[in-house]
Amino acid sequence: MNRGRTAPVAVGVLGAAGAVGRAVLDELLRLGVGPVRAAVRRRPGRPLPAAAGLWPDPVDVTDERALAAFCAECRVVVNATGPVRAVGHRAAAAALAAGADLVDVNDTAELPGPLPYERLLRWRTAVIGAGLMPGLAGMLPGLLAESGEVKGEVLTVRVGGLPHFPLAAARDFMDRLARPGGEVTAVWRDGRRVPGALAVERDARLPYFPGAVTAIPYLTEEAVAVARRYGLGEVRWYTVFGGEHTRAVLDRYRAGLSPDGRSVDVAADELSRATLTDLAGRAPYQAVTCELEGRALVLTGADSSALTGTTAAHAAVAVLNGELPPGLRHFAELPDPASLTRRIAQAPAVTGLTLPDGPLAELPLEEGIL
Repeated sequence: MNRGRTAPVAVGVLGAAGAVGRAVLDELLRLGVGPVRAAVRRRPGRPLPAAAGLWPDPVDVTDERALAAFCAECRVVVNATGPVRAVGHRAAAAALAAGADLVDVNDTAELPGPLPYERLLRWRTAVIGAGLMPGLAGMLPGLLAESGEVKGEVLTVRVGGLPHFPLAAARDFMDRLARPGGEVTAVWRDGRRVPGALAVERDARLPYFPGAVTAIPYLTEEAVAVARRYGLGEVRWYTVFGGEHTRAVLDRYRAGLSPDGRSVDVAADELSRATLTDLAGRAPYQAVTCELEGRALVLTGADSSALTGTTAAHAAVAVLNGELPPGLRHFAELPDPASLTRRIAQAPAVTGLTLPDGPLAELPLEEGIL
């Protein structure tokens, strides 16, 4: 078993052939991190970056031996596979047992039951929810909150755009939509969830989201954590989609999904294909807008997968640099969010990070800026 800092491989990336995994590799290599080791389930149709060492054997996260062999000799392992309920704690358990630290784009804290590797966190660091959402979208409100007293204020966050949802990401999204508890159309107000308080906004025109979009009120656990962290009076959290085929799928499945039935898998497959259809002849874009009592922040990017991979890569660098002590940490709650966000903003996946002068509602709608 290695002890992390002396292991010969700086970062090993699970799921390296996927859109998120490739983005992790690209950003790590751009930052000069190495050696980097890449794991895939099957030989990729498109070559991986030449500077990334492709592990010679297939690595499926359900194969404990293959997973353990890959994680050995890594200082940090980044898990870019999903969906979270299929992958579970397997990647984290293998990485930490091998003596590596972990960065996971999934929020494994939402899984039921105790952590199977809790004792290892006395020595090792695990950063979970290290993607766009959860992750960066939950960190950005902290930049506004730093500017003064925010207790009791109202925060509105909109995350989305015109993405391609890989099947794993679509499965995670539809899985959350299927859960009971009033997440869709719910708001966080005065310390509790209020189901049905907000309406789906169809054919909406929103600053920094070109064209007509659908904004779905979607109160995530990350949104609730942001509310509690800063003592906010109300949090309105929307997921935004710009494509008409995607909107049609969401309208069809928003009610009546069964958490344990086949319908979630069917809906996820339809959602993934719909996002591809919407992208035909168009460039993907992603935006996060945050408004807090007249103060605003906007982050724009080229693609949701690229932003997720970039975020995970910077979390891995923070761990490599010894910036984080042992224990389990959500990316959105990492210390010094301003510094970390500034670093991420320099990445090619980010096209802009601005603090507009005034509320977004008073600014002109942006067309074609992305």
